[in-house]
Amino acid sequence: MVSLLVEMKCPEHGLERFKIKIVRRFNMKPDTITPKFRTRPITGDLSGLLVGRNVSHKQIQRYLHDYFRRKGMMEAILGMRLVI
Repeated sequence: MVSLLVEMKCPEHGLERFKIKIVRRFNMKPDTITPKFRTRPITGDLSGLLVGRNVSHKQIQRYLHDYFRRKGMMEAILGMRLVI
């Protein structure tokens, strides 16, 4: 299992770090990226990604950049890196 470590500026805490789990599934379409959202403690936050077997790391990073840009959080992100 691979995860993406995200570091971002938080106005309340200063620096905040969290992980997004990336789970590769072989029983779904090979080029699919499906977000998995939290149910607790706060609903609607991204907790992981379910990806098909042919999805590359660059495609995952592009998807997450677009996701954070749509949420309006891209300006606060300091860095993202894959943790194996």
